[in-house]
Amino acid sequence: MTFDQIVATVAGLLAGGPVASGFPELAEGGFDPALPVEIAPCPRPLLPQEIEGETVVCGTISVPEDHGAPEGRRIPLFFTVLKADTDYPAPDPLVHLHGGPGGGILGSFAGFAQLFEPFRRTRDVVMFDQRAAGLSGASTSCFEAMRAHIDLLIDPEFEEYGTEEIGDGPGLTERCVGELGTRDVDLSKYNTLENARDVRAVMTGLGYEAYNLYGISYGTKLTLEVMRSAPEGLRAVILDGVAPPHVKLYDTIATPLDEAIGMVVDLCAADAACDAAYPDLGGVITGVLEKAAAGELEMNGEPVPLEFVLAPIMVRNGAYRRESLTPVIPALMYELSEGVTPTWDALLADGLQPDTLSDVRAEEVRARIAELEGDPQRAAETVMAEADQTKAASMALHHSLEQLHVALQRDRDLGPLGALFDRELQRAGGAWREDPEAALAAARDYLELQTGRRSKVRLAAFVARHFEDDERLLALIEAMNGEELEQVYRIIAVAADRPEHEYLGNLHLAVYACQEDIPYNSFEGFEETTATGRFPVLRDLWAPEIGTFYEMCGAFEPVEREGFHEPVVSDIPTLSIGSGWDIQTAASWAETAVETLPNGQAIIIPEAGHGAAIYQSCVIDMGVAFINDPSMEIDDRCRAAAMPGFWIRPTAE
Repeated sequence: MTFDQIVATVAGLLAGGPVASGFPELAEGGFDPALPVEIAPCPRPLLPQEIEGETVVCGTISVPEDHGAPEGRRIPLFFTVLKADTDYPAPDPLVHLHGGPGGGILGSFAGFAQLFEPFRRTRDVVMFDQRAAGLSGASTSCFEAMRAHIDLLIDPEFEEYGTEEIGDGPGLTERCVGELGTRDVDLSKYNTLENARDVRAVMTGLGYEAYNLYGISYGTKLTLEVMRSAPEGLRAVILDGVAPPHVKLYDTIATPLDEAIGMVVDLCAADAACDAAYPDLGGVITGVLEKAAAGELEMNGEPVPLEFVLAPIMVRNGAYRRESLTPVIPALMYELSEGVTPTWDALLADGLQPDTLSDVRAEEVRARIAELEGDPQRAAETVMAEADQTKAASMALHHSLEQLHVALQRDRDLGPLGALFDRELQRAGGAWREDPEAALAAARDYLELQTGRRSKVRLAAFVARHFEDDERLLALIEAMNGEELEQVYRIIAVAADRPEHEYLGNLHLAVYACQEDIPYNSFEGFEETTATGRFPVLRDLWAPEIGTFYEMCGAFEPVEREGFHEPVVSDIPTLSIGSGWDIQTAASWAETAVETLPNGQAIIIPEAGHGAAIYQSCVIDMGVAFINDPSMEIDDRCRAAAMPGFWIRPTAE
């Protein structure tokens, strides 16, 4: 950020308020009375340059639970609009559809806002948490079931606490589904078709006639369903980490890892030096995996489990902006087959996490500077020293701006007394760290405050019960006005969501998968599909997990929909991207998806994980170019730029 940008940002923050003056139509309820919009504070942190209400706005849009019965029950979807960085934006925004299902995105708001920042050069960017996901998940949250099982939500090691209350009754998932039924939540309407109709509804409520989609993971399945069932206004599509609806995702759960190993084998075979140094790499890997699965593989005299052998291949999927492990994988596998481990020993010293790419490049530059002499060396050293200072100053500025965001929001949302109460409650809660039983009891009652009447009496009773009649907290409660009290309850609801988040993510995944996918899959299908892969031993890695998942799905009623698992046919321009490291969606599925899309193009990025855009900046550049001109033919530059080299072990003299 320049000095002028910093000053403008601070001025905007100080002048900002609850009204979204940069989005006047949304502040007044949106563009369609049937899809009302309500402005709400954005999740923190924001990017440093954002001014809430001016460059970014957040809120909820109310949509029907059943789009076929618009007068029935409604659910709020939490959204954000990031305004384009131009006075002449294209009329069609980029809409990101997140993965999961049930994952949500706005809990990681800043990261995804930064990822899609390049699209803002020409158009708005819109994101929203889908139904039964993230900040839109309240309609499928089961407070009473989670309160009864709060010990498991906070820490599995606390399982011994509260078991008398729970007894031998139903498990958490079964209790949760039962509770939702008593609230007349129609889980059969939490599916990909209703989600697709939500996309069109969100666009209408936010005032966009045309738009573009960028789906990642489950977002690709949802994007394909929009193309099939609700295509009105959809101009162009990018699929990244593709999960086509006609692929049996649970039968093929081992296929992505199978392909990720196979791609390393194929890339090595195509590289003359790698093929000469590591001949028959596929056979060597097969032998190593089979020995590990049989308990016959050792390293330094200790047995090596299958998961350990696969770790260097699997950890790439999630190693954002870090040096790739692909170059050393052939050497690692050969070492295990030969009973020597020098490369393994060096890698384990780094915890299987090499330095970030920026650190690696900086060290390479410093090494080259050391080879210079005289004035060029001194000038280059000065530049690098100032670069280090700039990096440190940028980090400090980011932190300070976020602190300003938080301080202003706390005072505006809570008022002076509410803000003070929130700080004092956090201070008093520190005593819970030394008493697990007291912490669990307090957590249960804290969860209960999310529902029911929001009164001073309830809040004071909670304080009296768990904070030894803390006079300061009680006095603050008594002094609050109605608006401050209401805001405190809202903060409690947000804070109480944290221990529930991981469980709810799994529950919301099950809502979709158990109703839509499991009827299309089977454990027998998993066995058959895995047996026909290049590395059948991977069955041993996934079988326990898939078995547990089928057991959990027993709490749900399958809801099959005719035609849902058929290939999507559409002429909407589509760019489909697969990744060589992806162990969640197979790289080849990017090609599978476009077989019935006449205006579809597929590209495989070898050095990228699930969601190639997160790993390779050229993918975003490619995506921006495609959205700007959906008729363009995508060339091979990004794939070529992401091709790995291989490390060849020194030969003994």
